[in-house]
Amino acid sequence: MKYCNFKMLVLSWCFFLASAVSYAQSSQDAIDGLIKQRFPFVGPGCVVLVAKKGQIIYTKAFGMADPQTQKPMQTDMIFRIGSMTKQYTAIAILQLVELGKISLQDSIQKYVKEFPSKGYPITIENVLTQTSGIPDYMTIQNHDPAKNRNEYTPAQGVDYFKDEPLNFKPGSKFEYSNSNFYLLGYIIEQVTWQTYESYIKKHLFESAGLQHTYYIHKDATATNIASGYSRSGGKNWDSAELQDPTIMYAAGGIMTNAGDLFKWHQALSAGKLVSPKTLQQAYTPYQFPDGSLSEYGYGWFIRNLDGSKTIEHSGSTDGYQTDEIYLPEQDVFVAALFNGFEQDMDFVTLSNDIARLAINKPLQHELKLKVDSLGRYAGTYIYNTEHQMLVTFKDNQLFVEASNPKDRLPQVRLYAKSSNRFYIKEAPIEFEFIESAGRPFKLITYNTHGKDAEWQKLSLRKK
Repeated sequence: MKYCNFKMLVLSWCFFLASAVSYAQSSQDAIDGLIKQRFPFVGPGCVVLVAKKGQIIYTKAFGMADPQTQKPMQTDMIFRIGSMTKQYTAIAILQLVELGKISLQDSIQKYVKEFPSKGYPITIENVLTQTSGIPDYMTIQNHDPAKNRNEYTPAQGVDYFKDEPLNFKPGSKFEYSNSNFYLLGYIIEQVTWQTYESYIKKHLFESAGLQHTYYIHKDATATNIASGYSRSGGKNWDSAELQDPTIMYAAGGIMTNAGDLFKWHQALSAGKLVSPKTLQQAYTPYQFPDGSLSEYGYGWFIRNLDGSKTIEHSGSTDGYQTDEIYLPEQDVFVAALFNGFEQDMDFVTLSNDIARLAINKPLQHELKLKVDSLGRYAGTYIYNTEHQMLVTFKDNQLFVEASNPKDRLPQVRLYAKSSNRFYIKEAPIEFEFIESAGRPFKLITYNTHGKDAEWQKLSLRKK
């Protein structure tokens, strides 16, 4: 046996620990600096949590929970999480699938008798994966005054959109629709003979050990709720007029805090709610008949961040914007909760950059182009007559937005990769402008699978 220099071993180990602590501290300092610089553009305050390999490595609160009373934000404060609710609804459905009470291939009419036939079967899996073709009740204009209410029972909510024609053949394409998850909540009630709230409280919240997660009530008694604020085009944050919970229901009716979001993630990973096999199905993108993949599984988006796979979902509702990102390859979980709402995607941009720092990826920096070369790309671009992309030039920067709400792209900034290729920070989408002699620009969009669509420019917009 060789002699071991114990003193040198101890010194080496101490050096390793010091280096690790120094590295972790520098990473936290970078996240601190990033959030302090940018959260005021997203909301009056925020809470951010980062966990790695099952351990919380960063949790902090910034700004104000209520600017009017100067109440500071605290890490345990509760936020409405909007569409992040969908993953809870999805897990409730998958529990019923595992119990044999429903099948993913069942028609929704098996449980919702009053839902009219649309000429095609619409399965539970179609509504789970946002491939049903059912229009989003948040975007349709119902012309029957009798159906418009301030509050809805689940049956009245389904009645509001059930007679709308499908937007496409079920299973043929992805289109995000809150109606899908509203329907799933109603199906849970029909199958279990319990209210949606009662079911998720017992079988989700209690099973996962969540002590700060609730179905929203207007008269909520929790004292540590961050006040919701909004702004529209101005610099001032105003108290938000909050949406009635019965309108959001199983598509967006949950409130929670950052700590419980992580507990929920841990309970899922540990197999406490559904089996690992079922959870893996939920984390798998839907496959279309032609073999191509959607970007949505069962209640989560399946995307990537600079080449790293992500399982994620954001939520945006009156007064609040929230985001959750899980990077399975690095086993890193990020939750970012903001008590502000405005019509842009700055909150997703910030949470993506927090995730980049957490997995030691560099922040993306745009190429600086001459202002004159940017303005010529402004204009209206059209694809298949029903889809329009508006590229605008203002404040010496390019912005893009989809005029069709179904395309779910509010106005966001374009960042240059080259003289004619740009990216956005909110999602893995790139935009390439191609010029042909004597012809208007053509816009090509790319997603993670490659070329997405070609858009033809119709007319220039004024600077």
